[in-house]
Amino acid sequence: MRKLLLAATVLTLSFAAKRVQGQGYPPPGRLAERLRTLTTQFKSTATLQSLAKSPGGHDVWVLTLSRTQSGSANSASKPALAIVAGVEGSHLAGTELALQLAEKLLTGQSRDSLARMLDAHTIYILPLINPDAYAQATGTLKYERSGNGRPTDDDRDGRVDEDGPEDLNGDGLITTVRIEDPTGQYMVSKADARLLVKADPTKGEQGRYRLITEGVDNDKDGQHNEDGPGGINLNKNFSYDYDPFKPGTGEFPVSETENRALIDWFYATPSVYAILTFGPSNNLTEPFKFDKSKTTPRIIKGWLEKDVAVNDQVSKLYLAAGLKDAPTLPAQRGDFPQWAYFHFGKLSFSTPGWWVPRVDAPKTEAAKDTAKTGKPGVPPALPGGGDTKPGEGSDDVTFLKWASTNNTAAFMDWKPITHPDFPAQKAEVGGLVPFARLNPPANLLAEAADKQLNFIVNLTNAMPQLELVNVKTEVASAGLTRITADLHNRGLLPTQAELAERVRYLPKIKVSLTVGNGQKIITGRPVQLLRETIPGNGVVQLTWLVSGTGNVTLEAASPSAGTARTTIKL
Repeated sequence: MRKLLLAATVLTLSFAAKRVQGQGYPPPGRLAERLRTLTTQFKSTATLQSLAKSPGGHDVWVLTLSRTQSGSANSASKPALAIVAGVEGSHLAGTELALQLAEKLLTGQSRDSLARMLDAHTIYILPLINPDAYAQATGTLKYERSGNGRPTDDDRDGRVDEDGPEDLNGDGLITTVRIEDPTGQYMVSKADARLLVKADPTKGEQGRYRLITEGVDNDKDGQHNEDGPGGINLNKNFSYDYDPFKPGTGEFPVSETENRALIDWFYATPSVYAILTFGPSNNLTEPFKFDKSKTTPRIIKGWLEKDVAVNDQVSKLYLAAGLKDAPTLPAQRGDFPQWAYFHFGKLSFSTPGWWVPRVDAPKTEAAKDTAKTGKPGVPPALPGGGDTKPGEGSDDVTFLKWASTNNTAAFMDWKPITHPDFPAQKAEVGGLVPFARLNPPANLLAEAADKQLNFIVNLTNAMPQLELVNVKTEVASAGLTRITADLHNRGLLPTQAELAERVRYLPKIKVSLTVGNGQKIITGRPVQLLRETIPGNGVVQLTWLVSGTGNVTLEAASPSAGTARTTIKL
């Protein structure tokens, strides 16, 4: 009988693990094949480049999308939008969304809106910055990690990667172990008996369980799995607000090959106007609020006022694409989106890309009756459709309800085991499936990808566009002509972030008046750099006094805002 039960348990675990493994996220090797296939099918529009090799030997790719017709500007000289994903290695959905966006952009070029976008702009897609962590999601042993493949000594005991997880029940997944212990801090959630939440003694709650990740204490230091494979979290290793001497943040800012390659590429690509990051932070459904106290110190800690206004404009574009009810996700120290704004000086937008859809709780008959009388009805549902109180695992409860409705493997039921570190106590393995909470099955991302594509089209349409208008000439005296022209930004968004005015290495708008033989500029500069930002629908007036006859050429150019050129007859 015991053999039959054991066989049934192994069969059940094997089926569950296969179901989990079939979530549709390709391993890094297949992801690379998918990218190469696009560049083969769309040779005139897509090119692929490897920026670096990760410690695990995987490529960090950048895919360039741009339609270059005869006589038109090449991809490097067009204003560009950069889409970055997979900096946070456990955020698989962002990588898949980036790939699906690339596929939709390339296969949908017959659509006028996409054709115009790729004619006028370049889209850079960097789908996976941390392939080492991502690879764990598709490996033989699946456990959630955010670190790359660099060996590290996280517990500072002189050894590296000596205390990693173990698959105690043989299901191919590393989940959690709960141990019955009257001194434990965790209790069963009132909202869902599968979940554990921290007990609150001030409310008379009593802990019943200890909770550890699945594995044993290999180095016998009283901690479990505190120093396993998975080295540096790239999304905590950037230079802005870097948090030193913490596990996973690195020995110093930008210590990792992947991050250095990413930053070097951005410095070498001045045409990038804005950066959209798919990851665990959100300033699109909830734009920043201006806080003057954070912008007045020498080291700025908050977005500048004009940039906050831009964030609000772009947020409206995002919400108009149907991308609503995203969770509140603050930035974390040392992450990439903050570096992109504070240290690179570019407009930086971030979103998880996908989240558990909001489902309003149905009204009861009593609530309907009170609604008819005008009295308060049922309270609004929590974001994401949760109906539990904060602190009772509401996010997990909401997620598990959604997973159950969509037949998605998200939780492994608790199964008893004999744990070598707790031989006299009842121990059970189970819990949330690794990577599941932020990452639905890949085939469920198509709708989100369509909405993200609509947003990207609207965002690129709103980007700055330089034009020279109201060009006038008048005779000042014999042989002298006064030229005036308005440099107009006909885009919705400004020509650069307000913060860029403080960043000296970013190229400014260059205005050039080129004269020929027998012509001379009397007043005005032949070449000038406009330090100030031109707001959306804003104008800067330019004027010169030129001697001579014939034609002169006036040009205004910015790598990230485009080029305007006109010929003027004196």
